[in-house]
Amino acid sequence: MPDEAEVIHVAWGASRADTIRDALRSQGDEARVIALSGDLNFGPINPPDPDVRHAWLRAVLRPDPYVDQREAEEPWMEATSTRVHPVYWVCMSDATEHASFLEFAFRMNGRPFDIIDATALDFVTRDGVRRPWSLGIMRREDIIASRLRDRRRVFSRSECNAAAARWAALRSEDAPLRIVRNGRLVSAPLTHYDAVLIAQAATDWEVAARVIGRILHHLAVEVDPPGQGVSDIVLFGRIQALGDAGNLEIKGPGPGMRDYEIRKPTAGLTA
Repeated sequence: MPDEAEVIHVAWGASRADTIRDALRSQGDEARVIALSGDLNFGPINPPDPDVRHAWLRAVLRPDPYVDQREAEEPWMEATSTRVHPVYWVCMSDATEHASFLEFAFRMNGRPFDIIDATALDFVTRDGVRRPWSLGIMRREDIIASRLRDRRRVFSRSECNAAAARWAALRSEDAPLRIVRNGRLVSAPLTHYDAVLIAQAATDWEVAARVIGRILHHLAVEVDPPGQGVSDIVLFGRIQALGDAGNLEIKGPGPGMRDYEIRKPTAGLTA
């Protein structure tokens, strides 16, 4: 690492970056923490052009208009600048974090950086021993108690090449979804979560946001393996598509997920 290079910490998502920053400050580390944007586990990534992705998002998933979907390029440029030495924080079992990390490794183009990997980390909390499936569920005190900062290591050139090659393959496939399977990020069809959406819908009308919350909990906790995280944006988009196809009943003025109610189709059900 060049002597003049500033050491910075990098993670996907503002809330994760804020938690990491608080944990570092509590340990006397004043280094900058940069939050990367963009849910690269869904949408076009060949290349991950923010304008192309935004157009796809509006056309295909029809997201809640109250949610800010801007994907800033500036943090990516700052985090991969030749003037800094990044320390990347990630939990590979989270599809969004995993995708962001692969894009980061791809952009680094073989330049050295460090990694702090929370994948398969066992740590003790007030609730007992936990294994995080995402940095997003770790609190400041969890990061400190687990000594996660001490897991920092060099991400080798061969590892970086392998990560970049994996992302290049996923870019070439350019699937609508990317999920974690057996520790690897793989392409998936847009309909991947449809069966879960239909199964979790009730026979009585419920606000779409409530159903989405139940599905997020189901995928994070109740399935095997747990932690199959997905954006509520994807689930809301598929609810609308399933409503269009008659696989779910949907009503309401729209356009947000709190403005619709859904239920299983009543056709064929006995009174």
